[in-house]
Amino acid sequence: MKILIGLTYYWPNISGVSVYAQLLAEELANKNHKIRVICAKSPPDPLFEQRGGAEIFRIKGLPIGKGFIMPSYWYKSIKQVRWAEVINCHLPSIESFWLALWGKVFGKKVVVTHHCEFMLTGLLSNKLIAILSWPIHFFIYLWADKIIAYTEDYANNSSFLKIFKNKLVFILPPIKINKISNFQFPISKKYIIGYVGRIAWEKGLDRLIEIIPKFKKEFSEDFEMWWIGPYKNVQGDNYYENFQFLISNFQKEIKLIGPIEHDNLNKYYAKMDCLVLPSTDNLETFGIVQAEAMLCGVPVVASNLPGVRVPITMTGMGEVASIADNNDLANKIIKVLKNRNKYIK
Repeated sequence: MKILIGLTYYWPNISGVSVYAQLLAEELANKNHKIRVICAKSPPDPLFEQRGGAEIFRIKGLPIGKGFIMPSYWYKSIKQVRWAEVINCHLPSIESFWLALWGKVFGKKVVVTHHCEFMLTGLLSNKLIAILSWPIHFFIYLWADKIIAYTEDYANNSSFLKIFKNKLVFILPPIKINKISNFQFPISKKYIIGYVGRIAWEKGLDRLIEIIPKFKKEFSEDFEMWWIGPYKNVQGDNYYENFQFLISNFQKEIKLIGPIEHDNLNKYYAKMDCLVLPSTDNLETFGIVQAEAMLCGVPVVASNLPGVRVPITMTGMGEVASIADNNDLANKIIKVLKNRNKYIK
């Protein structure tokens, strides 16, 4: 089958959406499907390349906030849509409007994968994006034949998905990671508290910093936080620039590791005593890193957000903390660290 996957940012960008799409594309290619990916071109990425069995077509444009404006997308996407039998749009993605439109014009099956939606919360830029993108995304969902959502828990709390319940199919995101136990990595602290993801406003990392004094009171100096993921030049988010002064106050406690190739993440999970996902906004809808950590034998503490709480409630491998509640977050992390073996399944 010829499948066209459309999203704003693909490899080498690191985000939950781009990793999801990459795992999907490469697995479909392994099953002998013909896969093309159409996405934004960021320098120094080539306009075309083949990777993991998929052909990647990148479109030039201009980054604006978390999005990417591509003036030539509307006509360059026609050729790709006509080639495909199935169009898979990964939303949010304003340019997917053209994929869905051409898909209907040329009689193609259109499948939308819903990763998250912009709400009138958080930064002003996020609110503006929500207002401007709502009608565009509405038509994409309207033209879709099927809509894939991660969990029913999230769908029940989604303003978009509630409208299109008859099109919904619930499929958990793809997870590909191998547990490793013999990786040699120097550890100087008794407890390693991990975070994997971008440093962005919706991730709740300010909360994690604010509870460090409570950890110091509980564990003295015998703990360390590992923050793994992009923090410099994150597309559409300069949060780190406004946030690093807080981090600088806890240089002994926070180890900024930076982005790690997905294939190497298991080596870091293997050394963690707990993974924390303290997100405060529904831009976080599942947290694939939770499932990865669990498969590597690491318990998790995550916010009580729709969808995000599902991995823990399904497996029992961790604790769910109240949203933006520093005291509860700290207590749940301490509980997991002190009773780690109880959560290992």
